[in-house]
Formats: sequence, C-alpha cells, structure tokens
Amino acid sequence: MLTAEYRVHGLTVQISWVIGHVMGSFREPNKMTIDFDSFDYAQELEETGENEKPEVFDGITTSLLRSIPMAHARALMRDQYEQIAVAGVRSEVTPLPSRVEKDEDYVHIAQAYVSLVQVSVEPIKRLAEWTKEKSPDTWSARLRRARARGVLVGKGRQARIAPAYQATANEILAGLRAQKEGSHGS
Repeated sequence: MLTAEYRVHGLTVQISWVIGHVMGSFREPNKMTIDFDSFDYAQELEETGENEKPEVFDGITTSLLRSIPMAHARALMRDQYEQIAVAGVRSEVTPLPSRVEKDEDYVHIAQAYVSLVQVSVEPIKRLAEWTKEKSPDTWSARLRRARARGVLVGKGRQARIAPAYQATANEILAGLRAQKEGSHGS
C-alpha cells in the first residue's frame, strides 16, 4: 500500500493506493481517510484561546475537500508505484537477449514490453536502461520488427503477445523463473 498523509484544516487526511487489490488492479489512489487530529487541535486551541471554535469542528466541508491536494498525492503515488512495479517486471523478464534474431528473442522482448506498458509510462526507455543497448531508437526498431513478424499485436496498453506465440512467452518466463530459483538455491 502506498500512502500520502496531509494536514488540512486541523484534520489528518490519509490518501492510499492498495496495490494488487483483491477486487482488481487500481490505476489511481483508491482510499481516503479523514481523521480528527487531537494534537493539532490542542495546538490550535492554545493559539486561539478557548472562546473561539476551531475550524476542525466544522467537520468535513466542501472547503476541506477542495483543500485536499489530490493531484499531488496522485502524482507522488504514481511515481512510487511505477518504481516498485518496474522493479518487479525487471526481475521477472531479465536478462534480455543481447542480440535479437530468432523468434524466441522477439517473443522475449515483446513480453518484456507488454509487461512494462501495464506499469510504466516509458516502457521503451526502461528496456534501454536495462541493457547495454542504451538507445530507445534501437528498442523501438526491435519492437517494430516484432510487430512485423506477428509476435506483438497492438500498441500501448493494448499491446499483447500474439496467440500463436503465447506458449513460447510462457515458456520463456517459466525458464527465467527456474533459472533464478536455481541460482538462489545454490
């Protein structure tokens, strides 16, 4: 769970994003808690005196809701989510082939791309960062060739491995998992 916490009008506002929610994957923060902050209330009471009623006792008002920095929280959590999710994809799909020539190589890079587009706003840049081939143009060309070969269909979030190559993609991922488990067990 990713969380951002703010103090707004004497209340504690906690905005959260449950990653991997049992009901499905959310693309944005999906929980907000607004709670009375007794410490903040005591400070405000000390500053204003007991005769004035602190703003916190107005409850959850339209003014309070408009004051919540949702855009900031959303941006902060998206960055955190992308870092976590990209690291997970990287551990699952690497090492990537250094030379891309055979169908299996194209399936492997296409699977890495398909996994990345679900979690990253810059999947091609991430692929370039993970290999010695640092040029995003090279990775774009490789993905174009994967599409031309019929391995990769669709673009952006709609990109998928073609059904004829799905079994190969599953074998590659299973092989990578087995290789990593074997190296951890040694």
